[in-house]
Amino acid sequence: MKILSTSIVFILSATVTGAALAGKAASSTTSDKDQQAVIAHGEQAHSQHCVKCHTDQVYTRENRFVKSLDALSKQVQRCKNGNNIPWFDEDAEAVVQFLNQKYYKF
Repeated sequence: MKILSTSIVFILSATVTGAALAGKAASSTTSDKDQQAVIAHGEQAHSQHCVKCHTDQVYTRENRFVKSLDALSKQVQRCKNGNNIPWFDEDAEAVVQFLNQKYYKF
């Protein structure tokens, strides 16, 4: 009887562990899709507002002054506020994520 109960515990444990790992993989995939949606939104917002003043060169020049993700976020906020761009904080953060993914790679 002890061997049978040990086997059942092992099977249940493996099933729970497998389900947890599957759930983690599913949430990772959902997270990746969410991140891709944020970046796509940031790209759209950038093309609607930022390219009026900036070319790609401002992000790729050698002497750029944005040197961290925090500095990038602050610069996007400065541009947003200085140009009265009607973004919510989530929109500005999406632009930060887009710029970081495409140009900065912090």
